[in-house]
Amino acid sequence: MARPHRLTAAARSVAGGQSVFFGSLLVCVALAPHLVLKDREVGVSNFGVHAATVVPYSVALVGSVVGLARAAARVRCPYARGYVACALCYGAALVTTYPYHLDSGLRILHDATGIVTLVVSFALGVAALARERRLAPVFALHLAGLAVGAVTLVGAWHLLLLAQVSTSVAFSVEAAVLAQRVSLERPG
Repeated sequence: MARPHRLTAAARSVAGGQSVFFGSLLVCVALAPHLVLKDREVGVSNFGVHAATVVPYSVALVGSVVGLARAAARVRCPYARGYVACALCYGAALVTTYPYHLDSGLRILHDATGIVTLVVSFALGVAALARERRLAPVFALHLAGLAVGAVTLVGAWHLLLLAQVSTSVAFSVEAAVLAQRVSLERPG
């Protein structure tokens, strides 16, 4: 009889960090639902500039950074560099959130950080798809989120939160599956 499949420490690190990320963002929505119910949808970063939500928003991003960094230490190269890059991007997104409302230069820096984060997390998604073809539907969700983000960037729609949520959900699955596949530890 085959033993049940278990997650490696690397995959658990990603899953734990992303669980903190989404759980904390749900707390943000519960504390300030008006931010997601506006006529012009705002992005996740808007939670980082309001007193009621700054702490859970910060916990969300720190959780993701810690989970990705822990996974980086538990996966083979070159994948470890991808996890480090993603952790650094999430960290940079957090740090640039707090002052981005102060002036246009800081907003541009924060927006650029967000775009780089999307690109780097997408690259990790490509790597995951290359290792695990069954991720194709998840990867399609990632692509759809990027398309919505691009349409938002050019100003045709303003569905930033939708783009961020769909790419983040896809990234979470891709990153956890990839961590399982390229872990230094053998599952089982």
